[in-house]
Amino acid sequence: MDKKSKFVIALLLILSAILVFVIISKTKTDTFETEVYKTETGYGYSISFRNTLLIKQDYIPAIQNNVSFYTEEDAQKVANLVKEKLGKKMNPKISLLELKQLGITLNGIN
Repeated sequence: MDKKSKFVIALLLILSAILVFVIISKTKTDTFETEVYKTETGYGYSISFRNTLLIKQDYIPAIQNNVSFYTEEDAQKVANLVKEKLGKKMNPKISLLELKQLGITLNGIN
């Protein structure tokens, strides 16, 4: 191999490494983290971003009474929806219709 070929190969390797680095750094994004926890009367959830607590929800949102989630799964479903909304830079407010669409148990019944 002559010097020109070695130079071209080295340049291509460097450019490939830079491209891989750029792709990896763009795909690695900060994400919201959810955690479901047990409360005295059921379950709740929290959402954090970069280890900072953003939301602590002990009760089912969008209903009048302070009622905890009846199941861990229900709390996780709502936490996932809120996380999705936050990721899309949407208002994280949850409506009664969304609770029904998720099949969340309200007042001990679906």
